[in-house]
Amino acid sequence: MSFSNLTDDSKNSCLGCTKRKNSLLSDLSARELKILNKNRYSVSYNPGEIICKDGTKPLGLICLNKGKVKIVRRRLNGTEQIVGLKQSVDFIGFRALMVGNSCLSSSIALEETNICIINKKDFFKVIEINKKLAFKIIQSLALSLIEKDSSLVNITQKHIRARLAEALILIYNIYGTNPSNGFLNVLLKRSELAGLANMTTANAIRVLSSFNKDKLVEVSHRKIKINNLEVLKEISVFDR
Repeated sequence: MSFSNLTDDSKNSCLGCTKRKNSLLSDLSARELKILNKNRYSVSYNPGEIICKDGTKPLGLICLNKGKVKIVRRRLNGTEQIVGLKQSVDFIGFRALMVGNSCLSSSIALEETNICIINKKDFFKVIEINKKLAFKIIQSLALSLIEKDSSLVNITQKHIRARLAEALILIYNIYGTNPSNGFLNVLLKRSELAGLANMTTANAIRVLSSFNKDKLVEVSHRKIKINNLEVLKEISVFDR
């Protein structure tokens, strides 16, 4: 991150954030929002830039204000596994922040991205004031653990067709589709799609071509349209 990435956000604030209503911070009072906003600043990133690198501690509560982000871990062989996808209003490095640890994964911008960073002490002060927020955080962390358990089962037990079908459904659920053409509303390289489905790039290309041949999806370079979501769901569940 360079200082040239710092954006002039003098017209923006936690109080005026239109995306806040969809986040854990939705029920905060004006006083609590002022505390969060006191030392807040925003940073912009270009596609491919690292927002938070594995082994480093988050500078504060990182709120994804605009853009799309992938959360990645490096395998022992050097390849990249995508362990999460983030969209606007999501937090980055949240679990590491809450326990004071370094991040186990790196967050990388998939497109032009803007984040807001809220001072850690200010955030923890608001948690002490607002017990409802504290409970919502506990629920969020518990749900995250459940999702990770489910993901681990899928990675270790499902075959590659089921894994790729599930990856496409995940992308669909998180980013939706472009209303103008029906394609998934994010552009991923084949290697990124493979990393999300925990398979080799060659296998991802082969299975995606099979889905395309069966007219379950339509592929145009990096753009993918899901034509039959229900059949993909069946493949992801029944592993056929």
